Amino acid sequence: MNLEFIDNYINNKINENQNCIVCTFYDLRIKHNLTEEETDDFLRLSKNKLENLGYRVYFTGAKFVYKNASRTVQDNELMIAVKDIL
Repeated sequence: MNLEFIDNYINNKINENQNCIVCTFYDLRIKHNLTEEETDDFLRLSKNKLENLGYRVYFTGAKFVYKNASRTVQDNELMIAVKDIL
């Protein structure tokens, strides 16, 4: 895993849905074969990048409001980023 992987991954997720990005355990650990350490690094670096792009970032167990509904980041979701719309 490198910075190019992070950029490509985030850009693909933004292309899928620019308002809400969901990173799951399955997607990172199984599909992309990241180790636990690589996953931690990915989440840390992605959080920084997404916040710089105007997203609010939430990790497993966090509660937040999206589209006027309360939501909790589920156990199988490692990170959810929601676009700040001001």
